[in-house]
Amino acid sequence: MEYVFKVNQSSTDPRVTALTKIWESKGYSVLDWHDATEQKTIFFLEPRCQFDVSLFQSAVVGSMVFGYQPTLTGVNYYSLNDDEQFVRTNNYLTALALRQIVEQNYHGKQKKMLLCGWGKLAGEIAKVFQDWELSVLNFNCHKVPELKDQYDQRAYFEMAPFENFPIIVNTIPKELLKPVAWHKRRAHQVIYDLASAPYGFDWVGVNRADYNYQILPGLPGKYYPQEAAAAVADSIERYLHTLVKPSIVLCITGSACSYLKLLPILKEMAQEFEIIPVLSPNANQPNRFTNIEEFKQQIRTITGHNIITNIAGAETLSSNHRLRASVIFPATGNTLGKLAHGIIDTCVLMAVKALLRNNKPCIIGLSTNDALSGSAENIGRLLNRKHIYFVPFGQDDVVAKPYSCVCDFTQINATIRAALKGEQLQPILLRD
Repeated sequence: MEYVFKVNQSSTDPRVTALTKIWESKGYSVLDWHDATEQKTIFFLEPRCQFDVSLFQSAVVGSMVFGYQPTLTGVNYYSLNDDEQFVRTNNYLTALALRQIVEQNYHGKQKKMLLCGWGKLAGEIAKVFQDWELSVLNFNCHKVPELKDQYDQRAYFEMAPFENFPIIVNTIPKELLKPVAWHKRRAHQVIYDLASAPYGFDWVGVNRADYNYQILPGLPGKYYPQEAAAAVADSIERYLHTLVKPSIVLCITGSACSYLKLLPILKEMAQEFEIIPVLSPNANQPNRFTNIEEFKQQIRTITGHNIITNIAGAETLSSNHRLRASVIFPATGNTLGKLAHGIIDTCVLMAVKALLRNNKPCIIGLSTNDALSGSAENIGRLLNRKHIYFVPFGQDDVVAKPYSCVCDFTQINATIRAALKGEQLQPILLRD
């Protein structure tokens, strides 16, 4: 593996233990912060941990630090909170944990809650507590129309009748809430503060001890450590994918007349993607268009990988977590028919199955003489199949071969890029 992972093994944060197991299950080595290594390292900083930044500065060039802190100077640092998908997942877990706390401790009949702030965390809390009567206190004038439309009379701006709510939840990390201005304090009222420091309350002029005020940091780690650790691992993996070429499997079938045209396109593909080549049994046979041994050697030279030519080798691809997609290019009518009907009897079909079962896309660049006759039904089936994408194609010789279709070889990279986003490159059918 290119990286080793380092964590604070003396930490009591359960996310660290869960994260270690996740990385080890993917084949990575996991060490303590202070363990020596000559490999590039990915450090994980759990929330509120104590560290000396020089520890990370002495790491091998190319090492990275991931954590929850907004910034960290002097090192190659990535804040998890810059990842929108991570923030959304972490906020949802926070909301679920808050729900557990409330259900364990609140036994009143009035399910009324005042939610202070209307950001991303507040939005997730609103979803989790949708069976409660929620009111929202907001300090951003631009959000007033949105909240009035959604909450009507239960939307407040700058000031709210705090005494009406048995539970108050703050998500604002600024000292905007001033209990000194509250008219009266409700008996048995509880205040949960989920914001980061300096939190949301200005206690000047009042005795904080008179209020049941609870700061609740790190809820995902305490209540959902496995899910929180998985969110961290996913975020780091997404970032690493932006640093390296996306890795794909290129499956070449027996459309030998396309091979000479394929090689220059393969060079362009290799500039953008890491390619693991797979050759079907028919593609591995001598043909009248090219010297097959020279063709295979050129593939090895361009991709930098050995060619997979058997089912056993293709089956192992499912455990390669770096692989993002499979590409059948060129794809014969024979292969399309088997794929459409779930027949897995070649290394190409096994390679595609190995990735599809992990919800990774398959991109088809067809080249077949019977696309508009015998293969038309199979193409139709695959066009309607989840995770299947086509390189735009059209008739290549309407006079001599009226049923033949070939994909546009020059659009293969663009089709792969779109498929990795879950999109089909359009238009699918080429026009003259």
